[in-house]
Amino acid sequence: MSDAISTDPTREPQAFFGAERAQITEEIAPEVWTEIDDYLARTPGAHERLIPLLHRVQESLGHIPFAVQEYVADKLGLSPIQVYGVVSFYHFFTTTPRGENELKVCMGTACFLRHAQRLVETLEQTLGVALGQVTDDRLFSLEQVRCIGACGLAPAMIVNDETLGNLSPKDVRKRVLRLKAKTLRERERESPSETRSD
Repeated sequence: MSDAISTDPTREPQAFFGAERAQITEEIAPEVWTEIDDYLARTPGAHERLIPLLHRVQESLGHIPFAVQEYVADKLGLSPIQVYGVVSFYHFFTTTPRGENELKVCMGTACFLRHAQRLVETLEQTLGVALGQVTDDRLFSLEQVRCIGACGLAPAMIVNDETLGNLSPKDVRKRVLRLKAKTLRERERESPSETRSD
């Protein structure tokens, strides 16, 4: 019998590096397994397909669940720890869903020395979440990253695709509150309009 991971979407995920099953029981849509298989069938090569494939998965799901990492590892002849090593190394990959607005505080040497931790603390207090978490309304996710290559702007962070620098805790709080208000207005506009009575 093959040790290959089944593409059956109802299968129970295997424990990932000794993790409790309850922590990784996220249900994966059958289309995800099909998308992975189709990509690998269309794209010749070996291990160099890993990063482009992970990008595709994240574009589809918004994150890369452990069960998917195991499946990708099996398909590419890698160990799950090799795939996880890539996912955890690059800051643009995540194993948890992200918020509508992604906040990434740089903790590289220059930013750390210029008190980037104060930015993190301010964001945690303002949003009511800890690093690595997503707000209940899914408006924001908060992360720290190793380096964003903006050392001259320390302390710096990325808000969605915009790099901001020379930040103070007050700057960060004001920007996040403005962004929250803007995002809520956009959500309101995009929601179906209420039925108007004549």
